[in-house]
Amino acid sequence: MRITKPEWLHHDADKKKLTAIFSVDFHPDGQRLATGGMDNKVRVWSTHAITHNDSAQPHAPLATLAAHGGAVMCVRFSPNARYLASGADDTVVLIWEQDTHADYSGLGDGSLSEGSEVWRPVRRLAGHASDVCDLAWSPDARFLASCGLDNRVLIWDTRTFTQVAELTAHTQFVKGVTFDPAGKYVATQSDDKTLRIWRTSDWALHATVSAPFQDNIFSTYFRRPSWSPDGACIAAANAANGRVPVAAIVQRAAAWPTDLSFVGHHAAIEAVQFSPRIVSIDGTQTSVCAAAGQDRSVSVWLTSQPVPLTAATALFAGSVFDLAWHIPEPSSYESEDDPVVARLAACSFDGTVALLEFSRSELGSPIPIPDQGAMLAAHGWSRPYKSARTLADLHCSDGSNNDDDYDGNSDGRPRPIAETVAQIHLEESPIRESRESRIARALEPISNESASEPVSTAAEPPATIHMDEQSSVSSPAEPALTEQAMPVPVRTKDGRKRVAPMFIRPLGGGRASTAKHSPVQSAGQAPVPKAGQPPFADPPRLPIDMPLWIEARVQSSIGTFEATTENEDADVVARVVGPAGAQSLVHALPLTAARVRLSVPAVVAQLSSSGAVSIVAHNTDSLRLVCASPGTWTVYLDQPCVALDASTNVTAVSLVDGTVHWFDSGSGARLAPPLMLGTPATVVRCTGRFCLVLDASGLISVYDVVALEARADHISIAPLLNSLDQSVPALTGVLLSESGDFVVQLTNGCAFAFNTLLRSWLRIADPHAFRRSDFATRPSNRPITSTGTFAAYSRSSASQLEGIQESAHLQYTRMQGAPSEPTASKAVRACVTLDHLEHQLMAAATIGNDDDVVRFTDLLARRLAQTADHTRVLFWLNALLGPPLVAGEQPSIKSWTPCLASVPKRRLLQRMLRILASNRHLQSQVSEYSTALKELLEI
Repeated sequence: MRITKPEWLHHDADKKKLTAIFSVDFHPDGQRLATGGMDNKVRVWSTHAITHNDSAQPHAPLATLAAHGGAVMCVRFSPNARYLASGADDTVVLIWEQDTHADYSGLGDGSLSEGSEVWRPVRRLAGHASDVCDLAWSPDARFLASCGLDNRVLIWDTRTFTQVAELTAHTQFVKGVTFDPAGKYVATQSDDKTLRIWRTSDWALHATVSAPFQDNIFSTYFRRPSWSPDGACIAAANAANGRVPVAAIVQRAAAWPTDLSFVGHHAAIEAVQFSPRIVSIDGTQTSVCAAAGQDRSVSVWLTSQPVPLTAATALFAGSVFDLAWHIPEPSSYESEDDPVVARLAACSFDGTVALLEFSRSELGSPIPIPDQGAMLAAHGWSRPYKSARTLADLHCSDGSNNDDDYDGNSDGRPRPIAETVAQIHLEESPIRESRESRIARALEPISNESASEPVSTAAEPPATIHMDEQSSVSSPAEPALTEQAMPVPVRTKDGRKRVAPMFIRPLGGGRASTAKHSPVQSAGQAPVPKAGQPPFADPPRLPIDMPLWIEARVQSSIGTFEATTENEDADVVARVVGPAGAQSLVHALPLTAARVRLSVPAVVAQLSSSGAVSIVAHNTDSLRLVCASPGTWTVYLDQPCVALDASTNVTAVSLVDGTVHWFDSGSGARLAPPLMLGTPATVVRCTGRFCLVLDASGLISVYDVVALEARADHISIAPLLNSLDQSVPALTGVLLSESGDFVVQLTNGCAFAFNTLLRSWLRIADPHAFRRSDFATRPSNRPITSTGTFAAYSRSSASQLEGIQESAHLQYTRMQGAPSEPTASKAVRACVTLDHLEHQLMAAATIGNDDDVVRFTDLLARRLAQTADHTRVLFWLNALLGPPLVAGEQPSIKSWTPCLASVPKRRLLQRMLRILASNRHLQSQVSEYSTALKELLEI
């Protein structure tokens, strides 16, 4: 791979500093490269000057197009090479056409085009009310789609450049659009966290994909998707798997599944772009896709491989906004030995453009155009392709867009031809069968939709069509939108942008309405696949670190005690089914008789880890575990994976046969033989050298994988699931600390830590406890997210313990509403506060957090200094000083532990004595214990 980054290719606003370049695109013949930037201009460059510039001699652009009144956000050449479309934040789309007969010498400095080529704006498309973010031509250059910050997508007829449709289902900014190469659909992506697919036959909404974007917390300039050249899938930008940014792969099937993704970027992905040609590498035909974003790198992927073909890191100093491919025709190869078969251009916010060139030995060879046309025919493409030599010939029968030559009806739709899809299938069966086998290996599962996608011969549409969810009668039912549409920025007469205010609620008070949180369905509730159907054909999506809404079932001698939900919003109700089938509400069960069954996650096509270690488990025919960082390695598995997690030291994988496998995260080396659980694991967590496993029988084990020893062995969660109210709580999170301590959180807002010395669970968070304390957990202004709350709050808070308690409080508030705030006298509040601080100190010691131990020791000392409670002060001074000065009979040294967590108690005593000295009523105790502590420290 050769990377060229010419210093002279840039957009200068004031001739002194570089300005951002938002878009880049190749001319279909590959001889020109267009860029659009913040300087309000479109520039056309010579590709030959970029690739053959051996010196630092700068090259002027072939043309500089200056007709926009705002930053140019997108530039796109038409597939028939006739037009160049540009969209800007002046709300206008301009259509440019090269004038090959112009006398340039008389244009002067005030012309709209400067340079050796003359491009004239021939059409001005004014329909948007705000910035135009992205453009896309249909494969036959028959339609142009534009989208922008007015939440709309406009469809333009390129024969007359009039608007023929307006797609208005999106509720927030629309930042990306792409056409189906088979001509049946157009896909749009928006900040409302959806990818919507529209039919081109009637411009109605066909499907809405939202699963890959719901966990996304990243903000991007663009969300530019791309359709694969064989029509088999869509690559969508700015998706997320848990907290990991990915490019989601939306497969062309009945339900548009999203089980696959490109994992490896460390920041949000702004744009993805498929190469327009299928390539053949070592006999395997595959699509090539590039991805880039805010981590300033560009990665190139093959759909037949789980890891990137290459990645250019630190290529820019700013985010990468756009990508463009060009595949040279074999007749233009400059070298026969190892010619350049593909060029990839990328532009960045830093104002530069890079060109990546791939040789035949690196990227293979493009397959013949007729073979690629046969693949599109399988998806309903009805144009003749046998005599096509280029993509322009494939989509535009004569390479032009003249009205007389266009093979279509007056309504803009392709005219049905005599050759049917069935005849195409019969004639091309050998090619199609081999292609289907390759697709099955590369992007499983993808079903053939040709039977469900007949060639459209719809009647002529009206001049302008306004499409939203309600107008799509024949489309699958869409969920009602609960969020208010984003306000649309508009321009005033003086050119300034203004955003209309949104009405939230009356100023006089009242509570703002919020959508009720719906629990994530348990993986165990997934429908049973039909006979002959793979278990991961259409699985539920389970992002890493989502709340583990695990259904719990407890059995006892008096009947079956189980958790059931009537619907997603219903509270969990516990009932006992007696011998006669009668149901009655119960309060508790004998702990000795209690047993637990937890639902096991369903097998999905792909599982990914989150964090610094990027691990992907593939549950397809070739079962394997692939690591992309920090090392690159692959391990093949014998059974499908149901759960995985990774730390910098350990990667743990749980398989359906109930085994847990441990690997070194850096090299992939196996650390131990498979661990036999007997039942599949429901939860796997890795932190540092420790691994936690929660199996389907409700038993938690924590292992030191480096030392190969158990820190906690088969600890049952059954005691936690017995509630005194009329509900059985469900498990929503498991946290494993660096020291091997672990905490679990339930839907009732309680969190529990296990004490290995007591061999018992200790409750460290309860939404109803200490409500009259001055340090009680209060409603937070921090955002409530549906996934990852438990771990996220524990990491992001200044205090880990308070982060856990705040997460539990939010969990209870989400399910039951905010707990009541009781009133109390000053004396009662002082007593409860002191009790609460003692609880916090010992809870911090239980979870092994040294910082929290020190913090709550100081808070407790300040409270003791305020109250001057001599009895309480003497207790804590004795507890921290230890023997031999404990009052009464002197105990042995073994009865006193010298540390809280790993903080020495006498170090805590030093801090407490300094704080207690501020109260003159405690001077005698402070003096006595200071002297005793000094003597012990000198021994």
